[in-house]
Amino acid sequence: MSKDDKGQDEFRSHGSAGSTPPLCPVVHRCGLEKAAIIKCIHIPYYSPSTMSQPTESRVDVLVIGAGPGGLICANALARAGIDVKIIDRRYKSFHASTSRALIETLIPHYHSPLGVPYGQADGIQSRSMEVLQSYGLAELILREAAQVHMSAFYNPGHDGGIKCTGRAPVSSDFSARYPFEVTLRHAMIESIFLDALKNNGVLVDCPRQPSAMEISENLDELSSTSSHPVKVTVEHFGAAEGDNKTEIIHAKFVVGADGAHSWVRKTLGIEMQGEQTDYIWGVLDMIIDTNFPEIRYRTAIHSTSGSAMIIPREGDLIRLYIQLSDKDVIDPSTGRVDKNRITPEDLISVSRKIFYPYVLSDPKEIKWWTIYTIGQRVASSFFSKDRVFIAGDACHTHSPKAGQGMNASMNDTHNLAWKLTHVLRRWANPSILRTYEHERRKYALDLINFDKELASLFSTKPQTEANEDGVSHERFFE
Repeated sequence: MSKDDKGQDEFRSHGSAGSTPPLCPVVHRCGLEKAAIIKCIHIPYYSPSTMSQPTESRVDVLVIGAGPGGLICANALARAGIDVKIIDRRYKSFHASTSRALIETLIPHYHSPLGVPYGQADGIQSRSMEVLQSYGLAELILREAAQVHMSAFYNPGHDGGIKCTGRAPVSSDFSARYPFEVTLRHAMIESIFLDALKNNGVLVDCPRQPSAMEISENLDELSSTSSHPVKVTVEHFGAAEGDNKTEIIHAKFVVGADGAHSWVRKTLGIEMQGEQTDYIWGVLDMIIDTNFPEIRYRTAIHSTSGSAMIIPREGDLIRLYIQLSDKDVIDPSTGRVDKNRITPEDLISVSRKIFYPYVLSDPKEIKWWTIYTIGQRVASSFFSKDRVFIAGDACHTHSPKAGQGMNASMNDTHNLAWKLTHVLRRWANPSILRTYEHERRKYALDLINFDKELASLFSTKPQTEANEDGVSHERFFE
């Protein structure tokens, strides 16, 4: 693993997807029970229409990566009538219904775009909801999601436990259309985006992995919006024997929304600039009984035993972030984080010390858990030759506690998509594409600076009589 990749993969799932149910005879290979196929579509390893096409194709925009950022980009372009193709290297079963009842029926057999039905990013900020509303997606999200209106802050009390020291609205902009935070599991968010994309006539091609990319050096080609100066070679995993396993895609533009370990970024030779912190955190998605009063608030806890953050989720779920010490997870023989040294039960045990004097029962259900270290990096450039762009985690990574990772990714591609549309329709000069980096890189740098301060506040011991140099309640509340 290269230095710039270390620690960027903040979330990693644990656990299995469960046993495989009887195959549906109508939708072959989908792995769904017969009762669960109402309004269900299946995208197999390759679509028959694609495999009947020539091995070379042309497209206006090729989007690499079908996470939230890539899906928003493809949706925006498809809605504008742009010829867009989106690929992803992972196998997926995508569903046309996003009702909670159906998704719950499909789990654990439901394959989310990232391979797990729980985990990953889950918070959508007020401004992002306004963007989604412009695509007709906000109401679909709100039907399934939890709304988080209030924050609470806990600090050390005089009895060795914690006490509430402040409450505040999650959003300070009361003129906003959605003055609250929305939380929903990552798989459901992507399912809703996939439905919208399908309704716009576009399906994700998967599992497909780019293996080579060339950008023309011809200045006439690069300056013409009619040319296709980017050639991407794509390998088709799972293609039937005798079928073409390689496709060459000629694109006018390419958008790399392929995550923190971005193939596009590495192929362009773009470096990630920043640092890996020593902060180690655990995460639990679970249902739990407790007498803690603000369990349905976005709650920040700063105690003498460590720090924690509560994010209410849909239904009775909560997401709990827990600060860990080096001795909990560091392998003394290597000096590196060893995830095998800790279990979900260990995370609960640490949480109980932080929450004292409040009681956390044994969780009724743990949906997902992981541990991560915080990497704070920004790409040195967001584009190459005004033809290939990177977005989301491909160009900035940070702590998930700021609640901005998925939001930043979606707003990156929202910003880029309308500019690509204007250029392709000849409504704007291609030079407008350079404003993408100017606007979004500045945002990313500001976000990293905020995240550094937030991570430091959460990871520094609170101010007490025995620790006068710690973080004060007033500083934490800010």
